[in-house]
Amino acid sequence: MESPAERSVPWYRHRWPWMLMSIPLTSICVGSFYAYLAVQGADVLVQDQYYAAGQSINRVIAAGREAQRMGLSGELTFASDRVGLRLTSLDGQPLPPVLTLQLFHPARASLDQTVTLVAAAAGQYWGALAPSPALRWDIALRSPDQRWSLSGSWVKRAGMTAHLRPTDVREAVQ
Repeated sequence: MESPAERSVPWYRHRWPWMLMSIPLTSICVGSFYAYLAVQGADVLVQDQYYAAGQSINRVIAAGREAQRMGLSGELTFASDRVGLRLTSLDGQPLPPVLTLQLFHPARASLDQTVTLVAAAAGQYWGALAPSPALRWDIALRSPDQRWSLSGSWVKRAGMTAHLRPTDVREAVQ
């Protein structure tokens, strides 16, 4: 039985009500934190225009086949603030004076870059590269008219060069 002194103590002076209320309050705090993370950390790996991207696969495949027919291959050299390209063609057709190089980070779209490469000599191109903490990039090199494309990937620990080859079907599907 309770003593008269315990009966006169208000409810908020007992520890059991606070312990019981801490469970739902902790759940609300943790739930609010996860709701904040869900809103701020949107999933950028899913494309909004997935149908249009699926329709463009045929163009990418055709561009890769054209690059293969032309015998194109390339080697990128990364420096701290610029990128160089050595492009070779087996069929002897003139190479365009300007090319578009796209660097895609596999997980963070904010690290993607598009670089305009300008011809410096026959088959030699240079472009300005923004500083980036990226350790890996998927690479796409396209002609100005989108007629041919080369692709590859670069991993920083493997060195400062990347080899480009004609885009094939497996890379077009990704």
